[in-house]
Amino acid sequence: MYRFLENFETGIPFIDNGHRRLLEDMEEAREALAAGHEDEYHRLSGQLLATMNDHIVKQHVYEEEIMAMSRDGELADQKEAHAHFREVIDQHKSSMNFQNDHEELTSLLHFLNEWFLQHILSSDMLIGSALKKAKAAAVEAKARAAKEARAAETAHAEEAAKAREVAHTTKKEEQASSVEKKAKATIEAKASAAQMPEAPADPAKKTTKKRTAAKPTNAAAPAEEVGKGDAPAAKKATKAAAKKPTEEAASAPASAAKPAAKAAAPKAIKPATTVIKAKKEPADPFAFTDEFRTQIPLVDKEHETLFDLVRQTYELVHDEFRVDKFDDIIEIIEELRDYTIKHFADEERYMKSINYDGLAEQVAAHTAFVEKLNNIDFDEIDRDQEDALDKLIKFLLNWLVQHILKVDKKMPYIEEAASKLTE
Repeated sequence: MYRFLENFETGIPFIDNGHRRLLEDMEEAREALAAGHEDEYHRLSGQLLATMNDHIVKQHVYEEEIMAMSRDGELADQKEAHAHFREVIDQHKSSMNFQNDHEELTSLLHFLNEWFLQHILSSDMLIGSALKKAKAAAVEAKARAAKEARAAETAHAEEAAKAREVAHTTKKEEQASSVEKKAKATIEAKASAAQMPEAPADPAKKTTKKRTAAKPTNAAAPAEEVGKGDAPAAKKATKAAAKKPTEEAASAPASAAKPAAKAAAPKAIKPATTVIKAKKEPADPFAFTDEFRTQIPLVDKEHETLFDLVRQTYELVHDEFRVDKFDDIIEIIEELRDYTIKHFADEERYMKSINYDGLAEQVAAHTAFVEKLNNIDFDEIDRDQEDALDKLIKFLLNWLVQHILKVDKKMPYIEEAASKLTE
């Protein structure tokens, strides 16, 4: 039975809906073949081909656009697979006739079954991962841009506040300087006024003095007394006049300079604290963590071994100290294939023992995966070992992760059956 399993989901609704529709048509064709409804074969073959053609027009174009936008390195391979899909459609269209409807429909279902279990579980699942990464990167970039914008706005506000403070301080200093200049001018004016010579005496008075000067004994004493009495008074007045402006000048600048000095002192700005977060170590893609455990002891043990074999393949491919490692690569891939076949047999044995409803889908998925391993092109690997094997490792790891999380973990744990499942 063809059902849309969770491990078919890419996380992109448009793509998942297209896959779901194709599976529905496949299930209708399978039921017709099982029931022997020969009069339906031709119609169902045509219906499948129409759905596949619509799949290309809409879905494949959309998938390639996503991969192009996310700069997916697998885009060329995806286009090649899509081109093969188109070739199959054209081939069946040209060979369809009422004499071979059964063979045509059976062949179409076989192709689509492999397409789902290999292409969708490898390439299409990676499209979902690439889109998620692209979206996460976009969200992170947006958050970073917003943070930088807020920091720039804060810095701009601080600069504007400093500029206003400097302008305010400068204005006060100018005002204080103006007051000081006025006070200085006043002092200088008063000082120059105090130093001016006395006006000449009235001629009439001079005549009188001359007349009185004829009496030396009597006039000398009063003249001497007047001189003695007037001198201290004049000195006191001059000192007072000089002292007063000086005090005013001293007090005026001091009072004006006080706020200026206070304003001029810059406010202590708390230095920005830069928090350096410790970088998280990237997750080990080959680690068999608790999220992969089914609680069935043998199944979990074998899954862990499969992860380890994929890791060994990766380490071998990227071992710079091995010059010619082609034979070693073939050996480890064969070991991986043999162990995978053994694991699938053990897993299917457990499912049969508990009458598991999803056994048919599991067997189909297992068969498709083994076929993928059997069809590895070693000539291609020999031509470009690192690139070809990186693609293979990517497929193997992705298939294992998706299959375990979305299919194997649905197997119920039955203690009695699990305890009997031994190597």
